[in-house]
Amino acid sequence: MLLRVIYKPLAQIEASEAYQWYAQPHIGMGNAFLEELERTSGFIARNPYLYSCVELEIRRANLSRFPYALFYVIDGGNVNVLSCFHQHREPKSRSQLLSDSAR
Repeated sequence: MLLRVIYKPLAQIEASEAYQWYAQPHIGMGNAFLEELERTSGFIARNPYLYSCVELEIRRANLSRFPYALFYVIDGGNVNVLSCFHQHREPKSRSQLLSDSAR
């Protein structure tokens, strides 16, 4: 089964900010971050139920090599990524993720 992965606006902003951070010349890992984000998104598309629920229907897929996780919900044939969340930030509750993703 291959589902369509859709990044909600908050997740798009967070992923873009993370890329901009890693793309800085003194870090030079922007492309590696994007490749890992694509790899993880592809894995979610092929195996959406593999990752466990962390709060009700919200699942978390950790990125390798980077301290980020994709928080997502499965909605029919789509995977809605609610957040590309830095793991060292204060965790958001399910209601915050869902309300933020509605923007």
